[in-house]
Amino acid sequence: HQNFSAGNNENSIEAHIGINGEANLDFLNIPLTIPEMTLPYTTLTTPQVKDFSLWEKTGLKDFLKTTKQSFDLSVKAQYKKNKDKHIIPTPFYAKDFQVLSTPNDIFIPAMGNITYDFSFKSGIITLNTNVGLYNQSDIVAYFLSSSSSVTDALQYKLEGTSSLTRKRGLKLATALSLSNKFVEGNHDGTISLTKKNMEASVTTSAEVQIPILRMKFKQELNGNTKSKPTVSSTIELMYDLNSTATGTINHKLNLESLTSYFYIESSTKGDIKGSVLSIEYSGTIASEASTYLNSKSTRSSVKLQGASKVDGIWN
Repeated sequence: HQNFSAGNNENSIEAHIGINGEANLDFLNIPLTIPEMTLPYTTLTTPQVKDFSLWEKTGLKDFLKTTKQSFDLSVKAQYKKNKDKHIIPTPFYAKDFQVLSTPNDIFIPAMGNITYDFSFKSGIITLNTNVGLYNQSDIVAYFLSSSSSVTDALQYKLEGTSSLTRKRGLKLATALSLSNKFVEGNHDGTISLTKKNMEASVTTSAEVQIPILRMKFKQELNGNTKSKPTVSSTIELMYDLNSTATGTINHKLNLESLTSYFYIESSTKGDIKGSVLSIEYSGTIASEASTYLNSKSTRSSVKLQGASKVDGIWN
């Protein structure tokens, strides 16, 4: 069953589509037979697969319960018109007096608000997505997508916003977040532009948790041109490979620049420890580097340190 509607009036334009029905998955019950095969250019052969049921053997029977799956789909889009208008003058000169006048200005409607909504529902999963673009005192874009399911791995939430502010210059701000059983992440960034300065900052973080790996990551990036162009960056990483190897990595970078000189410095530190076959090991590394450059001279320095240890073998 499906339905469709659309409308256009002085305030908005919108359209809606709705579909619901059933999907028949009986074909998954048909047993499959795959003969023994020899892999090309090798002497290896794959074993024969006989009467293999995708429905029974892959766990779909326990997951879906029935081959008759109902679903409901809905899509809605809407544009709300903006009453404001942008005026574009069309000047012309009179032939005899060369007098400037504007009798026929061009009026262009300002951008309105746009929204989009999507939803899908079934016995396995429910999906929802909402998107919006709003033209108000600021221009704002919004995105949200999420799911709910009987299986935790299929549940997620992804959300993002972006805004453009036009007061005292331009400022663009963006935020993004993701959450799931296995992955979580966040991203925030701003860029500001004025007549005298440009400033930017970005922060990104992520966390991964799966059976063989746990990891945390964070990066920060900042820059501005207030007194002199400067950029700084930091990266932090922590990981655990199922307790067989754990470690951290830290990296820092700083940069300064003027027309008279250029300076950059970076440092990296890392460590690891773990065990293989009941033998414990560990190691560390550290490096520092810097460069200074001007019209008369150049200076550079590099420093590197490292150490490792394996129980019963070396230290």
